[in-house]
Amino acid sequence: MHLDEFLLAAVILLAAAAVFVFLFKRLGLGSVLGFLAAGVIAGPSGFAITDQVDELRHFTELGVVLLMFVIGLEMQPKKLWSMRRTVFGMGSAQVVLTGIVIASYLVLNGFEWKIGLILGLGFALSSTAFVLQMLAERGDMATPHGKASFAVLLMQDIAIVPLLAMVPILADAPVMTSEQPFWLEALVVIALVCFVLAVGRYVIPWLLEKMAQSRNMEAFAIVTMLAALGAAYVMELVGVSMALGAFLVGMTLSASDYRHQIEAAVEPFKGLMLGLFFISVGMSIDLSLLWSSWAQVVGAVFALLLLKVSTVYVLGLVFGLGRSVAVRTAFILSQCGEFGFVLFGAAYAAGLLSAEQFAVALSLITVTMIVTPLTTRLGDMLADRLETAPGTGPSAEPETVELKRHVVVAGFGRGGRVISLMLEKSGIPYLAFDTDPGRVSLGKREGRNVRFGDMTDAHVLDASGIGDAAALVVTLYDMHQTEKLVSTVRNFYPGIPVYARVRNLAVRDRLLARGVSHAMPEAAEGSLQLGKAVLQAVGTKDDDLRTLLEDLRRQDYAMLRLVT
Repeated sequence: MHLDEFLLAAVILLAAAAVFVFLFKRLGLGSVLGFLAAGVIAGPSGFAITDQVDELRHFTELGVVLLMFVIGLEMQPKKLWSMRRTVFGMGSAQVVLTGIVIASYLVLNGFEWKIGLILGLGFALSSTAFVLQMLAERGDMATPHGKASFAVLLMQDIAIVPLLAMVPILADAPVMTSEQPFWLEALVVIALVCFVLAVGRYVIPWLLEKMAQSRNMEAFAIVTMLAALGAAYVMELVGVSMALGAFLVGMTLSASDYRHQIEAAVEPFKGLMLGLFFISVGMSIDLSLLWSSWAQVVGAVFALLLLKVSTVYVLGLVFGLGRSVAVRTAFILSQCGEFGFVLFGAAYAAGLLSAEQFAVALSLITVTMIVTPLTTRLGDMLADRLETAPGTGPSAEPETVELKRHVVVAGFGRGGRVISLMLEKSGIPYLAFDTDPGRVSLGKREGRNVRFGDMTDAHVLDASGIGDAAALVVTLYDMHQTEKLVSTVRNFYPGIPVYARVRNLAVRDRLLARGVSHAMPEAAEGSLQLGKAVLQAVGTKDDDLRTLLEDLRRQDYAMLRLVT
C-alpha cells in the first residue's frame, strides 16, 4: 500500500470510528458497537480500504494482550488465589459443559461428531476483549458478576492451549510437529512460565525503579511495554496464549509502587489497539453471506446465545453466585470470542472444517459479538427484576468497597506530607501521589497512603479515583506541572474542589482564573508569618497584629503587590 493509499484508508477508518463511537455511546450502547460499525463501513462490505483483514486482526490482537496486562496489574496473587474456586471450578466447567451442550446440538442437526465437538468447544469461548472492555466502561469490574466473568475468561485463555492440541487428533493428523516427547514440551512450558514470573517479580521492578529515579518517563514506558509484549512473545513461542503471558507478568507487578504509572504508560496503546481490534472484527463481516442466508444465521445465533446463557446461568447457580449475578454473568458471556478465530483457523488448516463451514463459523462469532451490548442490557433488565422480586436473597459475594469521598494529594514533598498527616489525624481518607521513588518509599515506611505516579497524566489522575474524590490538593514544586494538572481537572472533573500551593501571586491569579477554589501563595504567606513573629518579638499587640495581617491580605493582597 502506497503512502497516499494508506493515508486515505486511515482517514476513512478514523472518521468512521469517530462518528459511530460517538453515536453509539450517546445511545447508551457503548463504544464497542461503534467500533464494529466503523469496521463494517471500512471493510470489504463497505469502502474496502484493505483486503488484508485477517492480517490486521492478528496484529490488533496485541490490544487483547495489553488489556490482560492491565487486568493483571489489578489482580494481586492473593486476590487471584481467593478466586480459585470460580477460575478453576466454574471456568473449567463452563468450557467443558458449554462445549458439550453446543456440540450435542450440532450433532443432532447433522454434523459429524468431530466437527460438532471442535465447533462446540470453540463457540463455548467468550470474548475477553469485548467483556472486559464493557465491564470497564460500566465500572463493573469489581462487582460480583464482573469478578465471575473475569474468572471464567481467564480459564478460557488457559483452555485454548489443550483445545488447539485437540485439533490434529480430531483431524487424524500427526499430534506433534516436533520430535520432542510431550512431557518434555510440558516441562519447557512450565519452565518458561516460571521464567516470566521471575523476570516480572525481580528484573522488571528493578529496571522501573532505575528509570523512575532518573525521571526518565520515556524509558519507563518502554520498559513497561517490553514487559508486556516480551511475556506475550515468550508464551507464543511455546503455543500458550499471549494474553495469558501478559496477564502473568502484569500480576507480578500488581504489588509494585509503580503500578499506577505502569498502567498509565500502557493505557494509550491499549485503547488504540483494542479499538483497532474491534474494527478488524467488524471488517471481517461478510454482508453478502449474511444477506444470502440471513434466516439460517439468525436461527444459529439465537440457538448459540440461548445455549450459552442457559448453561452459564445454571453453572452460576451451582457455584453459588445468586440468581441476579448468575443472570448478568450468563448474558455478558453469551457471545463467542476471538480465540474462536484461532481455533477454527487451525481446524480449517488441518482439514477438519471445510471452507464454507469456516466462513459461516467466523460470521457467527462476529454476529454474536455485535449483539453483545444488546444481550448485556437484556441481562441487566432481567437481573434488576430478580433483585426486586420478593424472596430473592442478596448476592453470594458482597460488592467491593471502593475509596470514595477521599482527598487526592498531588505531590508528597514537605507540603504534601504535612497535609496527608493532617488528613490522617482528622480521620479523612486520602490518596497521595509523587514521582520521586524516595518520597514514596519514605511515605510507605511511615504508613502513609502514597503511590508512585505522575498526576498530570490523565490515566494516573483517573486511577486516583478523582471522580469520586471530595477534593484535590496540589503541592507540586513545578508550577508548570501545577497549572497543567489544574487545567486537566477543570476540563474533565469541573465539580471537584481544587486547593493549590503556589510560589507567587502571579501564579495564584492564573489558577484562580481557571477555577481553583483556593491558592495559597507560599512566598507571600511565608513572609507574613515571618513578619508576624518579628513583630510579636518586639512587643506588638496581638490585636494590632491581627488588624495588620487582615489589611495586608485584603483585596487579594493588594498592598503586597505594590512591594513585590
